[in-house]
Amino acid sequence: MQRAILDFVAARDFVSFAALHKHFAGDARANTEIALPGNRIVWRGLPQPVIAAVLALLNSGALAAIPGNIAAYRRDGRVLPLPVEKSPAQAPHAEPRWFPVLLRPMASVLAEAPG
Repeated sequence: MQRAILDFVAARDFVSFAALHKHFAGDARANTEIALPGNRIVWRGLPQPVIAAVLALLNSGALAAIPGNIAAYRRDGRVLPLPVEKSPAQAPHAEPRWFPVLLRPMASVLAEAPG
């Protein structure tokens, strides 16, 4: 699963979780979520094996997650029905907020780094 996800992201770059979801899970909706501290939701509904593979790729440094925007998710046909947080606030939210991110191959991020 990790190799397939890495290949998918490498072929497309700037991949939303909506695109990832459609490609690897279709219309399946699991009772899962990827969340950040402070009640910030990255994505909901991916099957657990896909989540585990993405998190392993992020933890290993093969993928990078960068702040995204709702336009990328609209383009890919799926958004979360939550208020959108454009940048992490200092304090946790009482109610969940959606923090959209995009996945990139770490090699692409490093190639663009200055110096």
